Parts: sequence; C-alpha cells; structure tokens
Amino acid sequence: MTTSSPHVRPHSPWRDDGAPPWEQLRKMVTGGWAAITIHAVARLGVADLLVDGPRTAAELAESTGTHENTLYRFLRAAAALGVFAEREDGRFDLTPLAEYLRSDVPGTLRYIAYFFGETTVWNSYGHVMETLRTGEPMGPKLRDGRSWFDYLEDHPEYSEVFNKAMTTVGEAGVAKIADTYDFGRFSVVADVGGGQGRLLSAILQRHPEVQGILFDIPAAVESAAGMLEAHQVAGRVERVAGSFFERVPLGADVYLMKAILHDWDDSDCADILRRIRRALDDKPDGRLVLVECVVPPLNEWHYSKLMDISMLVNLGGKERTLEEWRSLLASAGFELTSAVRTAEPHYVIEGRPC
Repeated sequence: MTTSSPHVRPHSPWRDDGAPPWEQLRKMVTGGWAAITIHAVARLGVADLLVDGPRTAAELAESTGTHENTLYRFLRAAAALGVFAEREDGRFDLTPLAEYLRSDVPGTLRYIAYFFGETTVWNSYGHVMETLRTGEPMGPKLRDGRSWFDYLEDHPEYSEVFNKAMTTVGEAGVAKIADTYDFGRFSVVADVGGGQGRLLSAILQRHPEVQGILFDIPAAVESAAGMLEAHQVAGRVERVAGSFFERVPLGADVYLMKAILHDWDDSDCADILRRIRRALDDKPDGRLVLVECVVPPLNEWHYSKLMDISMLVNLGGKERTLEEWRSLLASAGFELTSAVRTAEPHYVIEGRPC
C-alpha cells in the first residue's frame, strides 16, 4: 500500500502549484458553481445537440425548451470552464471536455453529472452541519425516510439515469478490473448489485466456460437485457431480481460486488456479507470479490477521501481503509486474502470463507 509523509503533499488535481494559496482555495470554495453548471447542460443534453455542428443559444433553447438568455448564461459559464467553446458568431461548439457529455461516447460522464445534481443528492450537502452534529445522513430525510434505492423505485427518470451513470462512469475501467482477477477458475460468478451487467459481461467474454448470475433490484435487471445481448453473453446469464438485504442467489462459486458496500454503514454491510457467507457454506473454495476504494493514509490524495463525504451525507455509507475492510470482512466470516490495485480509483479485494 502507498503511504506518504505528513510533510509531503502528494499531487492533488484540486491544487495548482503555480497559483497562490488564496487562489487555489478560492477555486475549491467555488467549485460548486462549476458542478451545477455542468449538471444543467448535461441534463439538457446540450452536447448531443452539437454533434452535427455549432449552434446558437437561441437554437439550443428552442430544442431544449428553455429560456434563451438564461441558457446562454449557462453556456457561457460552461465555455469558461472549457466545456463548449463560444465562437465570435455567437454559436457554441463541442470541445474535448464536452465530448464526454455526449450520451453516445464510451465513458460518458453525462449521466453521472445529471445524477449528482438530482435534488435530494445536491441538497444533502446543504445540511452538512446537521450531519456533522448527529453523524446521520440527510439524504434519507430529504427522501421522506426512504433509502436512495427505495426512492428510485418511485422515480423512474432518476432510476434510469442512475443505472446509466453507474454503467458508463465505470466503462473505462471494466476491462482492467476483469483482467485483474482470475474469474476463470470458477464455474458460476454472481454479480450482486450488478446493475445492467457491464462488468459481468466483460468477465464472461474472457471466460467462455463460466456462467453468470446478475442480481439487482427489478429496474436494474430488467434494463440489462440489451447490455448482455450486445456483449453476446445473455445466454449464459441468469437475471435475478431481489434485495440483498433479504437474500442473495444460491449456486455461485464467487460473489462479486462492485462499488456496493461503500453505500452502506458497517452494520448493513455485515448483514449483506453474512448472507453471502451462508451461500458459500458448502463451498470451501468459494470466494468473495469486492471492487472498492481503499482509502490511503495521512495526506495522500485519493478520490475516495471526497467520495467518502458524498457517501456520508447522502446515504450514510463510507469509504474504508485496508484495515477497515479487513475488520468488516472478518465480522462476517471472511478472511481478507488480497487487495490489488486495479482501474482507478478501485482495488480488487478478495475474501476467503473462514
């Protein structure tokens, strides 16, 4: 594991060594302005409307059903960030950054930008002092006491956006994750909370003899057919709808979860893991495989340290250090046997039943 001295500041994308400290901090303090601007143009699908060439704010406003001058001001702000370019003739064009707000490009960030601006997600940060005082997330309170996933069941628009966000934001790392761990030594891989099945598809493509189980809430597994068919693995995947707080499917040799446990506190995670442990009772060679962040020590920059705040205020979840992962797995009857760095910001963590 990488460590760093408390007197050495590893590189952070949020800092610019060439700028005075005051200017660096000001950029951080006002970062929310940039985030909500990008959310707005992503939600409107502006980048998709510019694929065929530059357009004016008036043309874009007509296409998006928005107020022309107001949209212009958002476009101008986005262009100042390098997202779109404003031309002298008043038209706006795509830039390399804006390309990743298109819906149809591999690794698109459109849906994650859309998701982060969802009302209850965004507003959770406005109640951060309450979370600091109580240790409790505000997200469920803003959703009338419901978890994020229960809330999605009643909000199909955001359910679709969330599933696409989870699929597309991880697209760039799927191949590396599938190659980091040897799934070929198992007969059946169960992807628990596997969404639309993108990672499971990559694993099965590499191992033609392996069968798969895709387990998630109904909206997710129902939307997975196209993904599985596109990667020509649909015939080897059993899609199972359900909640991992009630059960996990039986019959797998390895249970995979990617970016699932960071949504939940230690108690909930232990409950989920114990269900998996019971499913492996008659499989001493079975394994648990997690794809999660591992928080590094001291001042070392890592995406997980800011993601941890998002998990805290929105869901009550957390990012974990290696020792916290080791302790959590042990509480559910697993021994942490390895943690291997894979596609950023994740590690592949293996647990063996004990």
